[in-house]
Amino acid sequence: MRNSVLPCVVVVVVLSAVPAIFGAGLECINKNSDGPSATNYATCPTGYTVTGCSCGMACGSYSIQEVGDGRTRCFCHTGCPGGNPIDWTLARCCKVDIPTYC
Repeated sequence: MRNSVLPCVVVVVVLSAVPAIFGAGLECINKNSDGPSATNYATCPTGYTVTGCSCGMACGSYSIQEVGDGRTRCFCHTGCPGGNPIDWTLARCCKVDIPTYC
């Protein structure tokens, strides 16, 4: 009997190592919180990871945090100069899209 699992494992490992050669791509989206109900965090959906953050009111201080359910978020620290509240938060969320060959 032929073992068909091993070739699939090898393909996945190779695709993970050299994504551009095998058609894998980087898929990115923006998630934001703004408007009257803006919070000081923006959370990426499941499967995506925060790769960049931006905070309103030019606060410039943020951290990337694990939410606890496999997601990550951009968390803007409060305490802007002049006591102004953060009026928006943006997270750049990306994932590697690896095509399935098995």
